[in-house]
Amino acid sequence: MDNISKQVSIPTIHIDATTSTMPQAYRTLGKLLGREQQGEALAQYCEQTLKKTKDIMKSVGDNGRVKLLYCSGTDGLNVIARGSFHAEILDMVSSNVAVVKNPSGKGAGNPVDMEQITSWNPDVILFAPGSIYSTVAKDSAWQKLDAIKNGKYYEVPNGPYNWMGFPPSVNRYMGMIWITQLLYPDKAKYNVYNEAAKYYQLFYHSKLTEDQYKALAANSLLKK
Repeated sequence: MDNISKQVSIPTIHIDATTSTMPQAYRTLGKLLGREQQGEALAQYCEQTLKKTKDIMKSVGDNGRVKLLYCSGTDGLNVIARGSFHAEILDMVSSNVAVVKNPSGKGAGNPVDMEQITSWNPDVILFAPGSIYSTVAKDSAWQKLDAIKNGKYYEVPNGPYNWMGFPPSVNRYMGMIWITQLLYPDKAKYNVYNEAAKYYQLFYHSKLTEDQYKALAANSLLKK
């Protein structure tokens, strides 16, 4: 950071913004920018959401965790591997079945083949925005999977950022609310629209209408 300060002739600071350090990051930013009240509000939101997520998962218990797979890429054959940087929320709220050697730290995930996905046979599959969510129901290879046959597959909401952490920033907290309600509706009794409206107002200073929410979450809600 000292070298960067010398190069740009502007004081610089590094702030960690992991899931566990995000509250302190906002408090630090609030002090630096003279916006301590706003920084504290954002910090408290992060703390409360993370605590509630952990409480939900404690009530679910290890044996109640859903076997889940996150697929991305134009063919759906990239997976977000257990233990990787981008799998932090997945690993927190599910039994992430994507166990691979040398998990990638990149958002694109690890490439696998259909045979591997079939052997994992997850209960639920999440597809990244822009992946193959819309075509898997008619694809014979994907139809072999229980998640597809049972309608337990969803596209992650995306707007303005992917809710599951791409980029891995504060959007992950909205993702915690969405994914726990999706996987454990009897434990995470959220009204996701109300929660999304609160989040968008607090972090983006934007009023999220119900119609906007319905469009945003069109492929990400429990199928009837």
